[in-house]
Amino acid sequence: MGPRAGIALYERITCGTPAAADQDHLSVILMAFPKKIVDRTLFLEGIVPVNPAYEIARVIDRLAASGAEVIGMACNTSHSPRIFDVILSEIDRFPRKLNLLHMPREVGNYFNDEYPGIRRIGVMATNGTYRSGLYNDILEERGYEVVIPDRDFQNDVIHRMIYDPHIGIKANANCITEEASILFNEALTYFKRRKAEAIVLGCTELSLVGEKMEGMLLVDSTACLARALIREGAGKDKVLQPLTHHRSNI
Repeated sequence: MGPRAGIALYERITCGTPAAADQDHLSVILMAFPKKIVDRTLFLEGIVPVNPAYEIARVIDRLAASGAEVIGMACNTSHSPRIFDVILSEIDRFPRKLNLLHMPREVGNYFNDEYPGIRRIGVMATNGTYRSGLYNDILEERGYEVVIPDRDFQNDVIHRMIYDPHIGIKANANCITEEASILFNEALTYFKRRKAEAIVLGCTELSLVGEKMEGMLLVDSTACLARALIREGAGKDKVLQPLTHHRSNI
């Protein structure tokens, strides 16, 4: 739901679809209404009173009216129960049944399927996702040890990297600032020192900076959602392209 996050998701769907010609690709509808959907983290922190779920459901209704059957949301924080459960309740009233995918659960499924030997996973996310415990619950119920930062590090490094009005990823749509890249590397070092075997990029904005890193396994939630959308849109028997993950050299 950050504008660049939607573009990144569309790109991963296109690049991940097995295709030899234009006609082999999936039909994709991308809708972005950033002015209508309030910030998800600000809602979860109680700073804004309006639940973004209702406006998100209206966008999903527009997608359905345009012919969409499988829906993905390019925002991890919107999957926090206080938002996602309301979205489900709203779309349950629609005359047409839709397949609304759950990005963080797809990340958990991906670890189960592709990396069964990994046991200890770090999570980088917004304050809203962090405080909701969204990834903790999903990964722990699958038997993983979850490494999360203390509150000060979360707020001063990870959340700042995403939201800072001057150097943050959201504030610099045309490029990743040097300061944000420094904070990203600081976060990677934090998780490595705490013996994380992999890190979930649990905010779609982090996909944009994560591409620069090589060495530690970084699992991109946007790429996992794209893979799930291809699977559901093209058919479960379709041979999917492998996800490209990034490894940091820290």
